[in-house]
Amino acid sequence: MDEQLDKLLRELSDAINHAVSDSEEINLALARLRDAGHKVFLALEATIALSDKSNETNETEDESPTFEPVSIEERLADISDEDRQFLRALKIKFDPED
Repeated sequence: MDEQLDKLLRELSDAINHAVSDSEEINLALARLRDAGHKVFLALEATIALSDKSNETNETEDESPTFEPVSIEERLADISDEDRQFLRALKIKFDPED
């Protein structure tokens, strides 16, 4: 990876970290978990897709990278029980029975 791209990706990572850490709503939810006696560690995963402009032949600059479609059921199957508990604690609904 070239230095310019590495720098831009670090800037994006820093911006995401600042957005999360500066979020009053997230901080309040974490505080409620701590007040309830839980130790909280928040880890977020972001996927960044880049396409190499030198390899583009038919794509225009306005086109977004394409991803293989994944059903909601497939995505939910990858969520651990611990993640489900955490999301429920944040009052994030993701299961039909919730």
